[in-house]
Amino acid sequence: MINTITAIALIVLVLSRLPAATNRAAARPAWIASALGLLGLLSIGVLIPIPIADSWLGGSNVLFLFRTLFPVAAFWFLRDAVALQAGRPPRRRRMLLVLLGMVLMQSAAFFVIPERGSTNLEFVDHHMVYAAGLVWAVVYVGQLMWISVDIMVILRAVPDRLFLTFRLGGVGIVIGGASLLTHCVLIFVGTIKPVADDPAWLLFNAFFYPGILLVTLGFVALVLRETIPATLWSFRARYLRRLLSAYALSPTRLDQGIVTNDPLQETYESSIALRNSQVVSGFQLAASDARRLRTIEGLLDKKLGDLS
Repeated sequence: MINTITAIALIVLVLSRLPAATNRAAARPAWIASALGLLGLLSIGVLIPIPIADSWLGGSNVLFLFRTLFPVAAFWFLRDAVALQAGRPPRRRRMLLVLLGMVLMQSAAFFVIPERGSTNLEFVDHHMVYAAGLVWAVVYVGQLMWISVDIMVILRAVPDRLFLTFRLGGVGIVIGGASLLTHCVLIFVGTIKPVADDPAWLLFNAFFYPGILLVTLGFVALVLRETIPATLWSFRARYLRRLLSAYALSPTRLDQGIVTNDPLQETYESSIALRNSQVVSGFQLAASDARRLRTIEGLLDKKLGDLS
């Protein structure tokens, strides 16, 4: 149920944030992380059953490779999104070569696993008896743990309470990841049988997925904290522009072809254009429009005061 709700939230974020991701480079890491996170949830059977999804990929358990690739790639871009929110400069584009190398490492280990067979919900455990299966698990979990630790290091001196979810989630991922590696090694050396509910497996379930969920919820909250105010300013800017049009007033700089992709600036310029036109022509707004304009101006004064 929680996974389904999270998937729906990510669908909404992916669709609603597409314009921002198209126009603003700073919004792209969060958007890419949302899209990859959504694909990661789909790959574990959320909304689409695993046998059906794997059949689309040939029915040879290739879906399980995507179950490890998508989370790592999503966390990679999530790390960039969090770093931007924490005031860190963006990583250089050549760092994408590191991500490509991580993808290739996982893929190489996966495709040399022998006897992958047809779709099997217990594929991972049953193939930890092979060295290639163990290497695949170590590479995947190691990558995810490394990115999680990197996120925690970035946030170590950031006081924002919202980032606490990322720290707690990162700790859960590290503990759960170490437990999963222990479980896989125990299967490989023959200490336990595949699909065994040993203490390491129980620790993995207790920490790993709750950790990922905490990070995901923190990420959704982070995006919403930025998206909701921007959306409200867009509504206000659109309303003021309608007033300018309705009263046939002078256009703002934005109407003259200067595009900022900043709804706050658009709201500010439209309110100034309205007031300037009132001074020049002496026209009066309808009472309801005048009240709403004063409300918007009050919000602008508060917002601009906070930014100064």
